[in-house]
Amino acid sequence: MNLNLIDKVVIVTGARSGIGLETAKMFLAEGACVLGVSRDMSPVTDLAFQDRWLTCEVDLGARGAGEVVADTALKAFGRIDVLFNNAGICPTRNGFLAVSDEDWAQTLNVNLMGYVRMARAVLPTMLAQKKGVLIHCGSEAGRMPHPLLPDYSTSKAAIALMSKALAREFTPKGVRSNVVAPAHIRTELWDRPGGFLHALAERYGTTIDGAVDAFLADSRLPAGRLGTARDVATAVVYLASDLSEFISGDVINIDGGVIPTT
Repeated sequence: MNLNLIDKVVIVTGARSGIGLETAKMFLAEGACVLGVSRDMSPVTDLAFQDRWLTCEVDLGARGAGEVVADTALKAFGRIDVLFNNAGICPTRNGFLAVSDEDWAQTLNVNLMGYVRMARAVLPTMLAQKKGVLIHCGSEAGRMPHPLLPDYSTSKAAIALMSKALAREFTPKGVRSNVVAPAHIRTELWDRPGGFLHALAERYGTTIDGAVDAFLADSRLPAGRLGTARDVATAVVYLASDLSEFISGDVINIDGGVIPTT
């Protein structure tokens, strides 16, 4: 199937690892030019497709960061066709009352305002081209918040509404906006020390592997397994293609069947 992504220019934030890195690799395999963005891209500067792969190190929690990224893409490739807003943080908490004002501000600044900054920076170019695609990484937690992730869940709910606002304003001008909402995707955010699996292991009083089994049982995940970064990347690449040109303002759940459709 031809996705018509050859020579398209794609910005992927949070491209150092996990969903972002897998998505960047999939776009490259489809013939796109990709700018990978993160605070530290040193582990993945030497990907294949060097003529079409560029990295940019920037903190998207800082004002002006979006413009830095957009300018880098334009200088290197001359246009911007797709933005995949994916950079974010996922701090685990000991419940709502354990989250301070500073915690809330940090999570919303990176997870929500980082997306806002990037969308605001690329939209003028996309509007001038009369075509573009915005894709934002949300989460199942934005609809079904987890007690260990109160501020993260809230930020992901806000992303879904932001995308709908973008879609209503800019779809008539050729720029689509959608959200992919992964659930139970095992990436390094799950496995890192102090990450979600460690918090679950402590909560269940078991090992990491035992926490995975207990979590799958509790979530009643119909797929019977945790998802992979590739599961998400496939949906992102589809939404970036012309095959999805009638989809805008939507939230695509990538959840193994866990979220009710009603």
